[in-house]
Amino acid sequence: MRRIRFMTDSRSQSKEAAGATLFPLAPVHLIGIGAIQLAMALWLFVSPLWALLPLGTFLLLCIVAPFVQRWQFFLPIVTRGNHRSGAVAFTFDDGPDPLTTPHLLDLLEERDLRVTFFVVGRNVRAHPDLLRMILDRGHEIGSHSDSHDLLLMFRGSGGLRREVQECQKTLEMFGVRPVAFRPPVGVTNPRLWRVLLESGMYCVGFCRRARDLGNLRVLGIAGRILKRLRAGDVVLLHDCRPWKEGDVGRWLGEIRELVDGIAMRGLEIQPLSRVISRPVMEPHSDSIPANPVRIFYDSSAWAGEPDNLSASARAEQAWYLSVEESIDPEARILEVGAGTGRYTLRLARRAREVLAVDVSAGALGTLRSRALERGLGRIRTVHGDIRDLPVSGPFDVVCSFSVFEYVADLRSLLEALVKHLEPGGRLIFSTAHRSFFRFFAQVGNAMRQGVWLHARTTRQVERILRALDMEDISLSTVGMKSPVNGGLLLTASARKKKLPSPSPRGGVAPGSRSVLAE
Repeated sequence: MRRIRFMTDSRSQSKEAAGATLFPLAPVHLIGIGAIQLAMALWLFVSPLWALLPLGTFLLLCIVAPFVQRWQFFLPIVTRGNHRSGAVAFTFDDGPDPLTTPHLLDLLEERDLRVTFFVVGRNVRAHPDLLRMILDRGHEIGSHSDSHDLLLMFRGSGGLRREVQECQKTLEMFGVRPVAFRPPVGVTNPRLWRVLLESGMYCVGFCRRARDLGNLRVLGIAGRILKRLRAGDVVLLHDCRPWKEGDVGRWLGEIRELVDGIAMRGLEIQPLSRVISRPVMEPHSDSIPANPVRIFYDSSAWAGEPDNLSASARAEQAWYLSVEESIDPEARILEVGAGTGRYTLRLARRAREVLAVDVSAGALGTLRSRALERGLGRIRTVHGDIRDLPVSGPFDVVCSFSVFEYVADLRSLLEALVKHLEPGGRLIFSTAHRSFFRFFAQVGNAMRQGVWLHARTTRQVERILRALDMEDISLSTVGMKSPVNGGLLLTASARKKKLPSPSPRGGVAPGSRSVLAE
């Protein structure tokens, strides 16, 4: 069996998500726009008094929604995992606390359990030894704000941002960086999502709690949770001293009873990351700052590849197969945004060497695992933003698939990529095409990721490629085509001009040829 070797580098990633545009769009925005439009229609065609009905309903929703996580009114909130996992997740808020944390850790170690602690920054600074103990025993850490201010969501964006970032700075001193944030009391507001996106985080809630009022009601915790517990549940508990100091023993007894009751139901207690299939924390590195796109695709890598491809993904794959045969078997290939390797693995079977670059370490880890399973050792992975990485070019092919829509300034990125091409080398990519159907996909992505995907027309992309002195330009659109403005995806292939060669009359090679196919 031949030896398979991977070389992996991690470099600086200074530009957030390669120029991604944050656009946190939530149900509150769409419902608000709808309420205003309905109010205007009622004002004009029925009665001004009736116009108050949709506006009043929207105002009532805004008052109630912060306390109802499952509505996800202001931002996406992870409240439960997959029921097919056969497991539940324990999460402990408000700690660490010297009166409860050591006893809780001993109980968990005795039962060989791993849980998640959503800690408060000021408590960590007061008891750093307890946080080290939590990490040393293999538990996960999430952020629960810096001060646990119960009125935090009534602050402006600046105060909210300080609470999130101060807690992060405190935890980074221990070598970890949480990517999961749970707001105090589970209350949210319209400003929270942008603050979390800027910090490279996502919001975690819960679907099962004991209504213990922060350990003020310790009796009956186990019974209240077990009454409705289901596989995939995220259980909210508290790691803080009970109201009566003598109730610590009773509290621990409730936790033991809860653990036993879960085992009797044939369920396991697993770390939160496994139950929700998303990372909760990551190793801290100054060279790799917060990045919302990276965190999203790290999470996608944990969840795995979808069983069924979307219509646009199938169309993209069909287009790729049409160009794959033209790739020289001796080619060196640079793939930007390789992800989990949907195309990388095929490229590695075809070409001599593939350098796969991606901002998501999780996705690259999945890629390497898949390549090892298939015996493909021609892949080298590099983690980071391609614009900041000193890659060893030139390459015969530079390619990318459904990645450039995250980039606001496409010309500067393509200019950097073309520099890595051998004269005569090919640039091959697919990206979002501006069309009627694409707009709805952009709105959906803004609600799912909080990032606006940039869509371009074939004319815009052709102008960029011509400005970069590319030739043999071929552009087309695929996927859900409309007769007016084409499909969802724009596909492109172009060749870097070869160096001029002398001719008897001192001429140069012929100019470029453009093919535009809608």
